[in-house]
Amino acid sequence: MTTAPSPPDTRSRLLESAIVHFAAQGFEGAGIREIAKDAQANSALVAYHFCGKEGLYREALKTIFSRKPCPLTRLAAVPAADAPGAREIALQCLRDYIRVFVVELMACDPGHPVDEAAMVLMAREMQSPRPASADLLLEQVQPYVVYLMTCLQALRPDLDDETLFLMGGSIQGQLLHFRNSLGITRLIRGNPAFPEDLEVIVQHFTEFSLRGLGVPEAFPQPRP
Repeated sequence: MTTAPSPPDTRSRLLESAIVHFAAQGFEGAGIREIAKDAQANSALVAYHFCGKEGLYREALKTIFSRKPCPLTRLAAVPAADAPGAREIALQCLRDYIRVFVVELMACDPGHPVDEAAMVLMAREMQSPRPASADLLLEQVQPYVVYLMTCLQALRPDLDDETLFLMGGSIQGQLLHFRNSLGITRLIRGNPAFPEDLEVIVQHFTEFSLRGLGVPEAFPQPRP
């Protein structure tokens, strides 16, 4: 006889409800009572479990960050720019970085309201970080920034840090715009299943980024 899974505990229900409400209404607009009501919990439990609304918000972000391991741990280390073969290795590392980032962005289940809300809340937080949670956000994004910048430094050691930072922002921006605009893109394409082949999208963003970086060996010329 199979035992039915236990329902999530009150703390977990509050966190899931908080993610949905904070994503939809922002920190100021979301109300503790509404969050607790949707979680089928007493609003006093927010103070008990999280020491208030600010603590609930921080824990909601922590929950989003810990839902899955950082995909960068699966990637090869990027060598220093002056290491032997650094340019060739960094080229592959950049390709792999773009792939895992796109896959991670697309991994959320559109039919699961908490997954979709987590994406919205993260986008909101990155656009306008709250001072009380800025440290959490920096801790989450810093590994991505370091990995991407190390790739760019190996590929374009001739450029200064500010130029490399702007290039990194351009690469990251196209990936985030693709995910955040997926709904309207599907409407424009008249295809609610777009993209059917994620590898086509990954290849496009990789080639677009490498051309922008000016990495000629990534596109060998055909022999005459």
